[in-house]
Amino acid sequence: MGSSVVFRRLALAGALVALGLVVGCASNRDQTQASETAQLQAQAKLAADATTVLQQQMLQPSQARIPRALIEKARCIAVFPTVTEAGLIFGGSRGTGLISCRQRTGNYMDAPPAVYTLSSASVGLQAGAAQSSVVLLFTTLQSTRAVLDSLVKLGSQVAVSAGPKGYDQPIRDSAPIVAYGLSKKGLFAGLNLSGSKVAFDKTRNSVIYNVTDPQPREILLQTPQVPQSMSNYAEALEQFTNSEG
Repeated sequence: MGSSVVFRRLALAGALVALGLVVGCASNRDQTQASETAQLQAQAKLAADATTVLQQQMLQPSQARIPRALIEKARCIAVFPTVTEAGLIFGGSRGTGLISCRQRTGNYMDAPPAVYTLSSASVGLQAGAAQSSVVLLFTTLQSTRAVLDSLVKLGSQVAVSAGPKGYDQPIRDSAPIVAYGLSKKGLFAGLNLSGSKVAFDKTRNSVIYNVTDPQPREILLQTPQVPQSMSNYAEALEQFTNSEG
């Protein structure tokens, strides 16, 4: 076989390999973009669901509302639209939600939400599954710092208590974190979050804010504007904290 034929065959083989690499890279890029698009859509749904929780609470009668004094006192607010409790013998709960912290202006309209998870593990006789929405009010500097440090251990690190209801009810003292469990109909549900963990979700926040290594302080306090996918939630949270009952 002539050297020119061998050369042409080698060149053709090299071209096919290169083409395969290009196609493979394009395929990987397409898969990555599709994955990021799906994640952004999921986070937009999370924001919409959290918005619904706030709207449902604002539509409740005054006696079934979270007290205005606690809302005004809160430095950060978390909304977990769906927390699922399930298990038999070994159980637990888990949910994904949004936390926003007041900006220097004192409002939430320009407060970028960060995605956090709420999880717990328990041992006991349980059956079936139950879902509720959870709203957390972080009312002290201590609890706010815990949020900014990416992990909050409820009960052991920062005290948490179930909150009272009644929009006009005066509040003298409160735990650093006040928790509310709301049924899908907006009614208060039994709630015990002692032992649960609230953790910053790096993966989800990385996609939303297009940051390789997102940090809670940077997202919550230093991001210049609320992402478009979260803007309706920020507006609802601002209304929630300023509504007249």
